[in-house]
Amino acid sequence: METEPPPPRRAGTPASLGGTVRELGAKAFPLYFSMLASMAGGMVTAGVIGNVATADLAAFALLITVFNPLLMVVQGALRGSMPFVAECVDDPAALAPVVRDSTWLALLAGAAGGVVLGLTPLWARAIGVAAPTLAALGVLPAALAGLALLASSVKASVTVLLVGLGRNRTVLALSLVNTATAVTLTPLLVLGAGPVPGLGLTGAALALCLDNCAMAALYLYVSRRGTPLRGHRVGLGAPDRSGVAEIARVGLPTGSTLLVKFGSLSLLGLVVARIGTEEAAAHQLLAVIAGFVFIPAIAVGQSSVPFAARAAGQGSVAGVRRAVTAGYLVAVPVVTASLVLLWALAGPAVGVFTPDPAVRETVVALLPLLSAVVVADAAQSLPGMGLLGIRQARYSLYTFAVCYGLLCLAAVPVAALGGLAGVWAAYAVANTGLVAGQAAAFHRRSALV
Repeated sequence: METEPPPPRRAGTPASLGGTVRELGAKAFPLYFSMLASMAGGMVTAGVIGNVATADLAAFALLITVFNPLLMVVQGALRGSMPFVAECVDDPAALAPVVRDSTWLALLAGAAGGVVLGLTPLWARAIGVAAPTLAALGVLPAALAGLALLASSVKASVTVLLVGLGRNRTVLALSLVNTATAVTLTPLLVLGAGPVPGLGLTGAALALCLDNCAMAALYLYVSRRGTPLRGHRVGLGAPDRSGVAEIARVGLPTGSTLLVKFGSLSLLGLVVARIGTEEAAAHQLLAVIAGFVFIPAIAVGQSSVPFAARAAGQGSVAGVRRAVTAGYLVAVPVVTASLVLLWALAGPAVGVFTPDPAVRETVVALLPLLSAVVVADAAQSLPGMGLLGIRQARYSLYTFAVCYGLLCLAAVPVAALGGLAGVWAAYAVANTGLVAGQAAAFHRRSALV
């Protein structure tokens, strides 16, 4: 009896776990290095801004405190286009409207966030921001920051497109150019050089705006010339409300999840600040170190979304689950190796961040808890990205709302009973809950593709 041959496998969808691991690793590492480049650029910028007047520094910190969460929500919403992009990788005609809808979502969300930033002088006064900070802020820096957010949203839409298409090396190249531009413009406009006067806060906001606007233009050029869209008209035209809404439906839960996560971590920071100065400093260093070690999981998770999306488009439950399994096999060893290296070099590594021996000892003593937090965070992020790949990201939001909601409720009494160690133990427990919740949700929803 003859059997029907299996349907041909789509390009870019490896048939075996080993093939998926190899291809996913090749996609993830350029994205990982692009994230490191962006973080390095941000650290240089922060160092430059630290040399301006205190009031200017406080005003810029206020703008960035609003800028970053707004951009995070926009980026999360735009990730909703990634499954659609991945399914159209071989069909430029179908890809063009997806890109157009994603661009419209970036413009609409970025403009809304830009208005919030532009109105900072008004709402900052209403919430009681100190008078010297308000005087330094002014209208122009806030308006420039708003324009920067709009441009950065457009950049984010192109980044999602490139990752969805598997063009992660292009993302790395663009990130390096972006970082080089930022570290050149910021010192020049903030501190001045030669005939160029230092502009302080206005210079920082202007550098942020010019960098993001120039990079948005470059990103758009690359998206039209260095992808399958080359030779195909994308345009902008009137927005397709249903297309924009569909991307937002998939992506907004991801943006909301990020907001829940980092809002909760901000609350933990406030709770720890009530314990003492040494504990607050140690907590901040632990958070920075955890962020660095967690980056590989983010890069691998984002890179795995197209694999899961393409498998879901083919109705392959095994393919969807293979993408997440491959993500574990790529990310967990890198995260584990990073933690082992951190433990081996704990003293000198922590000493880079602080000269205070008491803070250093506290951080080193809490490395076991930090490791538990990071490993659990990495483990939960991969099925979470799998849910995004199959367009079910709202289940990640539900899981985060429960686990981090309980963490926020427990933070104050735990800090009173166990101090900084208690807070980080509770953080590890919350992340462990995320592992169980995300894995269960992914297992249930992936069975329905």
